Amino acid sequence: MNDRITIGAAFLMTSLAGAAAVARAWFAPASSRPRVTSAPAPMLRPVEALERFEAHCLVERRNTLHVRFRTGGAMCLDCRSSLAGGAR
Repeated sequence: MNDRITIGAAFLMTSLAGAAAVARAWFAPASSRPRVTSAPAPMLRPVEALERFEAHCLVERRNTLHVRFRTGGAMCLDCRSSLAGGAR
């Protein structure tokens, strides 16, 4: 009698696990599928940044290190925001 119960329980557990796997694959929302991630933003090349200087960052409200570019723009190295109004 124990053999019949053991075989029946094993069959029941296997069929329930299979049914759960099929149901999970069938009813999975599209958002749970793996997403394709884009490549991270490239780092600045050393040639693009002309000089480093300290200036007041408007976003962080403190003096931080900035870089000046060949095109005349400047960017904060902490928060990556552009320096508005020029640097002193």
